Amino acid sequence: MDFLSLLDTFGVPLKVYPKQEAGGEYNNMGAWVKKEADEVTALEVSEPFIPSSLQSKLPVQGNYRGGGRIEEFEMVWFSSQVVPMKSIVVHNGISYSVEDSIPYTDYSNVTQYGCKAVSAFVRE
Repeated sequence: MDFLSLLDTFGVPLKVYPKQEAGGEYNNMGAWVKKEADEVTALEVSEPFIPSSLQSKLPVQGNYRGGGRIEEFEMVWFSSQVVPMKSIVVHNGISYSVEDSIPYTDYSNVTQYGCKAVSAFVRE
């Protein structure tokens, strides 16, 4: 199934910083310095990024406990991108970490990612 037109229709602007598995360089002292997210080339996409509470029936979404329902992710991202876990997604100045993925790529061109907020405040 081709969901790319839906991604475009319901997309919002996002910056995605894929996690660098081995990114970095040696400094003048010969020590390995790992690249930070700011130094990694950002992908700019327009894809659906919605609050997880709107998706109440998705797997690995929330837990029911004695105190009520606990959401595991703040946001759900539907994407045509394939990114590693712990990549950073920035929306409206708030950073989110990719913590889970459900690849629907066997029969579509979309992957669903569960994202947790890693910054509480908007960056200027």
